[in-house]
This record gives sequence, C-alpha cells and structure tokens, in this order.
Amino acid sequence: MKLLKLISFVVLITVISLSLTGCGVTKNKYEALLNEKIALEEKLNLLTKSRDALRSEYENLLKDKMDLASKVETLTNEKIALKGEYDKLLDEKISLKAAYDKVSAPKEIKEVQAKAVKK
Repeated sequence: MKLLKLISFVVLITVISLSLTGCGVTKNKYEALLNEKIALEEKLNLLTKSRDALRSEYENLLKDKMDLASKVETLTNEKIALKGEYDKLLDEKISLKAAYDKVSAPKEIKEVQAKAVKK
C-alpha cells in the first residue's frame, strides 16, 4: 500500500513537472513576449499623444475659423452700412443737382440763345 502511494506520488510529480516544462513557455520566449508587449504599449502611448496633439491642433484651427468667420461677418455688415451711406449721399447729390439745374437753367438758356444770336 505504501509502495502504491509512493508510485502514484512519483507519477503525479512526474506528470506535473512534464506539464510545466512542456507548456511551451520558456524564459526566452516569455522575455520576448514581454518585450513585444512593452514595445506595443510604448507605441500606443506615442499614438495617443499624436492623436491628442492633432485634436488640439484641430481645435485651434476651428477657433481660428470661427474668428475669421466673425470678422468676415463684421466686414460684410460694415460694407453694407457703407453702401447705404454711399447711396444716401448719391441721392442727395442727385437731388441737389436737380435743384441747382432748376435755379440755373434760365441763365444757361439765355447764354445759349445769346451765343446763337451772335453766330
């Protein structure tokens, strides 16, 4: 009975040791996989930083675009206001010219008639 227990214990230890050594994970393979994992994590960190930098740059460009859009809107409104002022001044000039022509028209007609008589 003791012999049977001893044999079963030896077999059990042999099976366990074979299963541990035969699982395919050696120290070199483990270190290679660990180094690969570390390299991938570093690459992930680098890509994350790049993404954050690009996002920040995009946000800055978006702010600049919004600033430029507001400046364009302001300049457009100013242009419309200046066009209104110009039209108002042009209408005033036309009405003043019409009034001047009414006042000075008889004098000009007399001058034209006098020139025609002299010829």
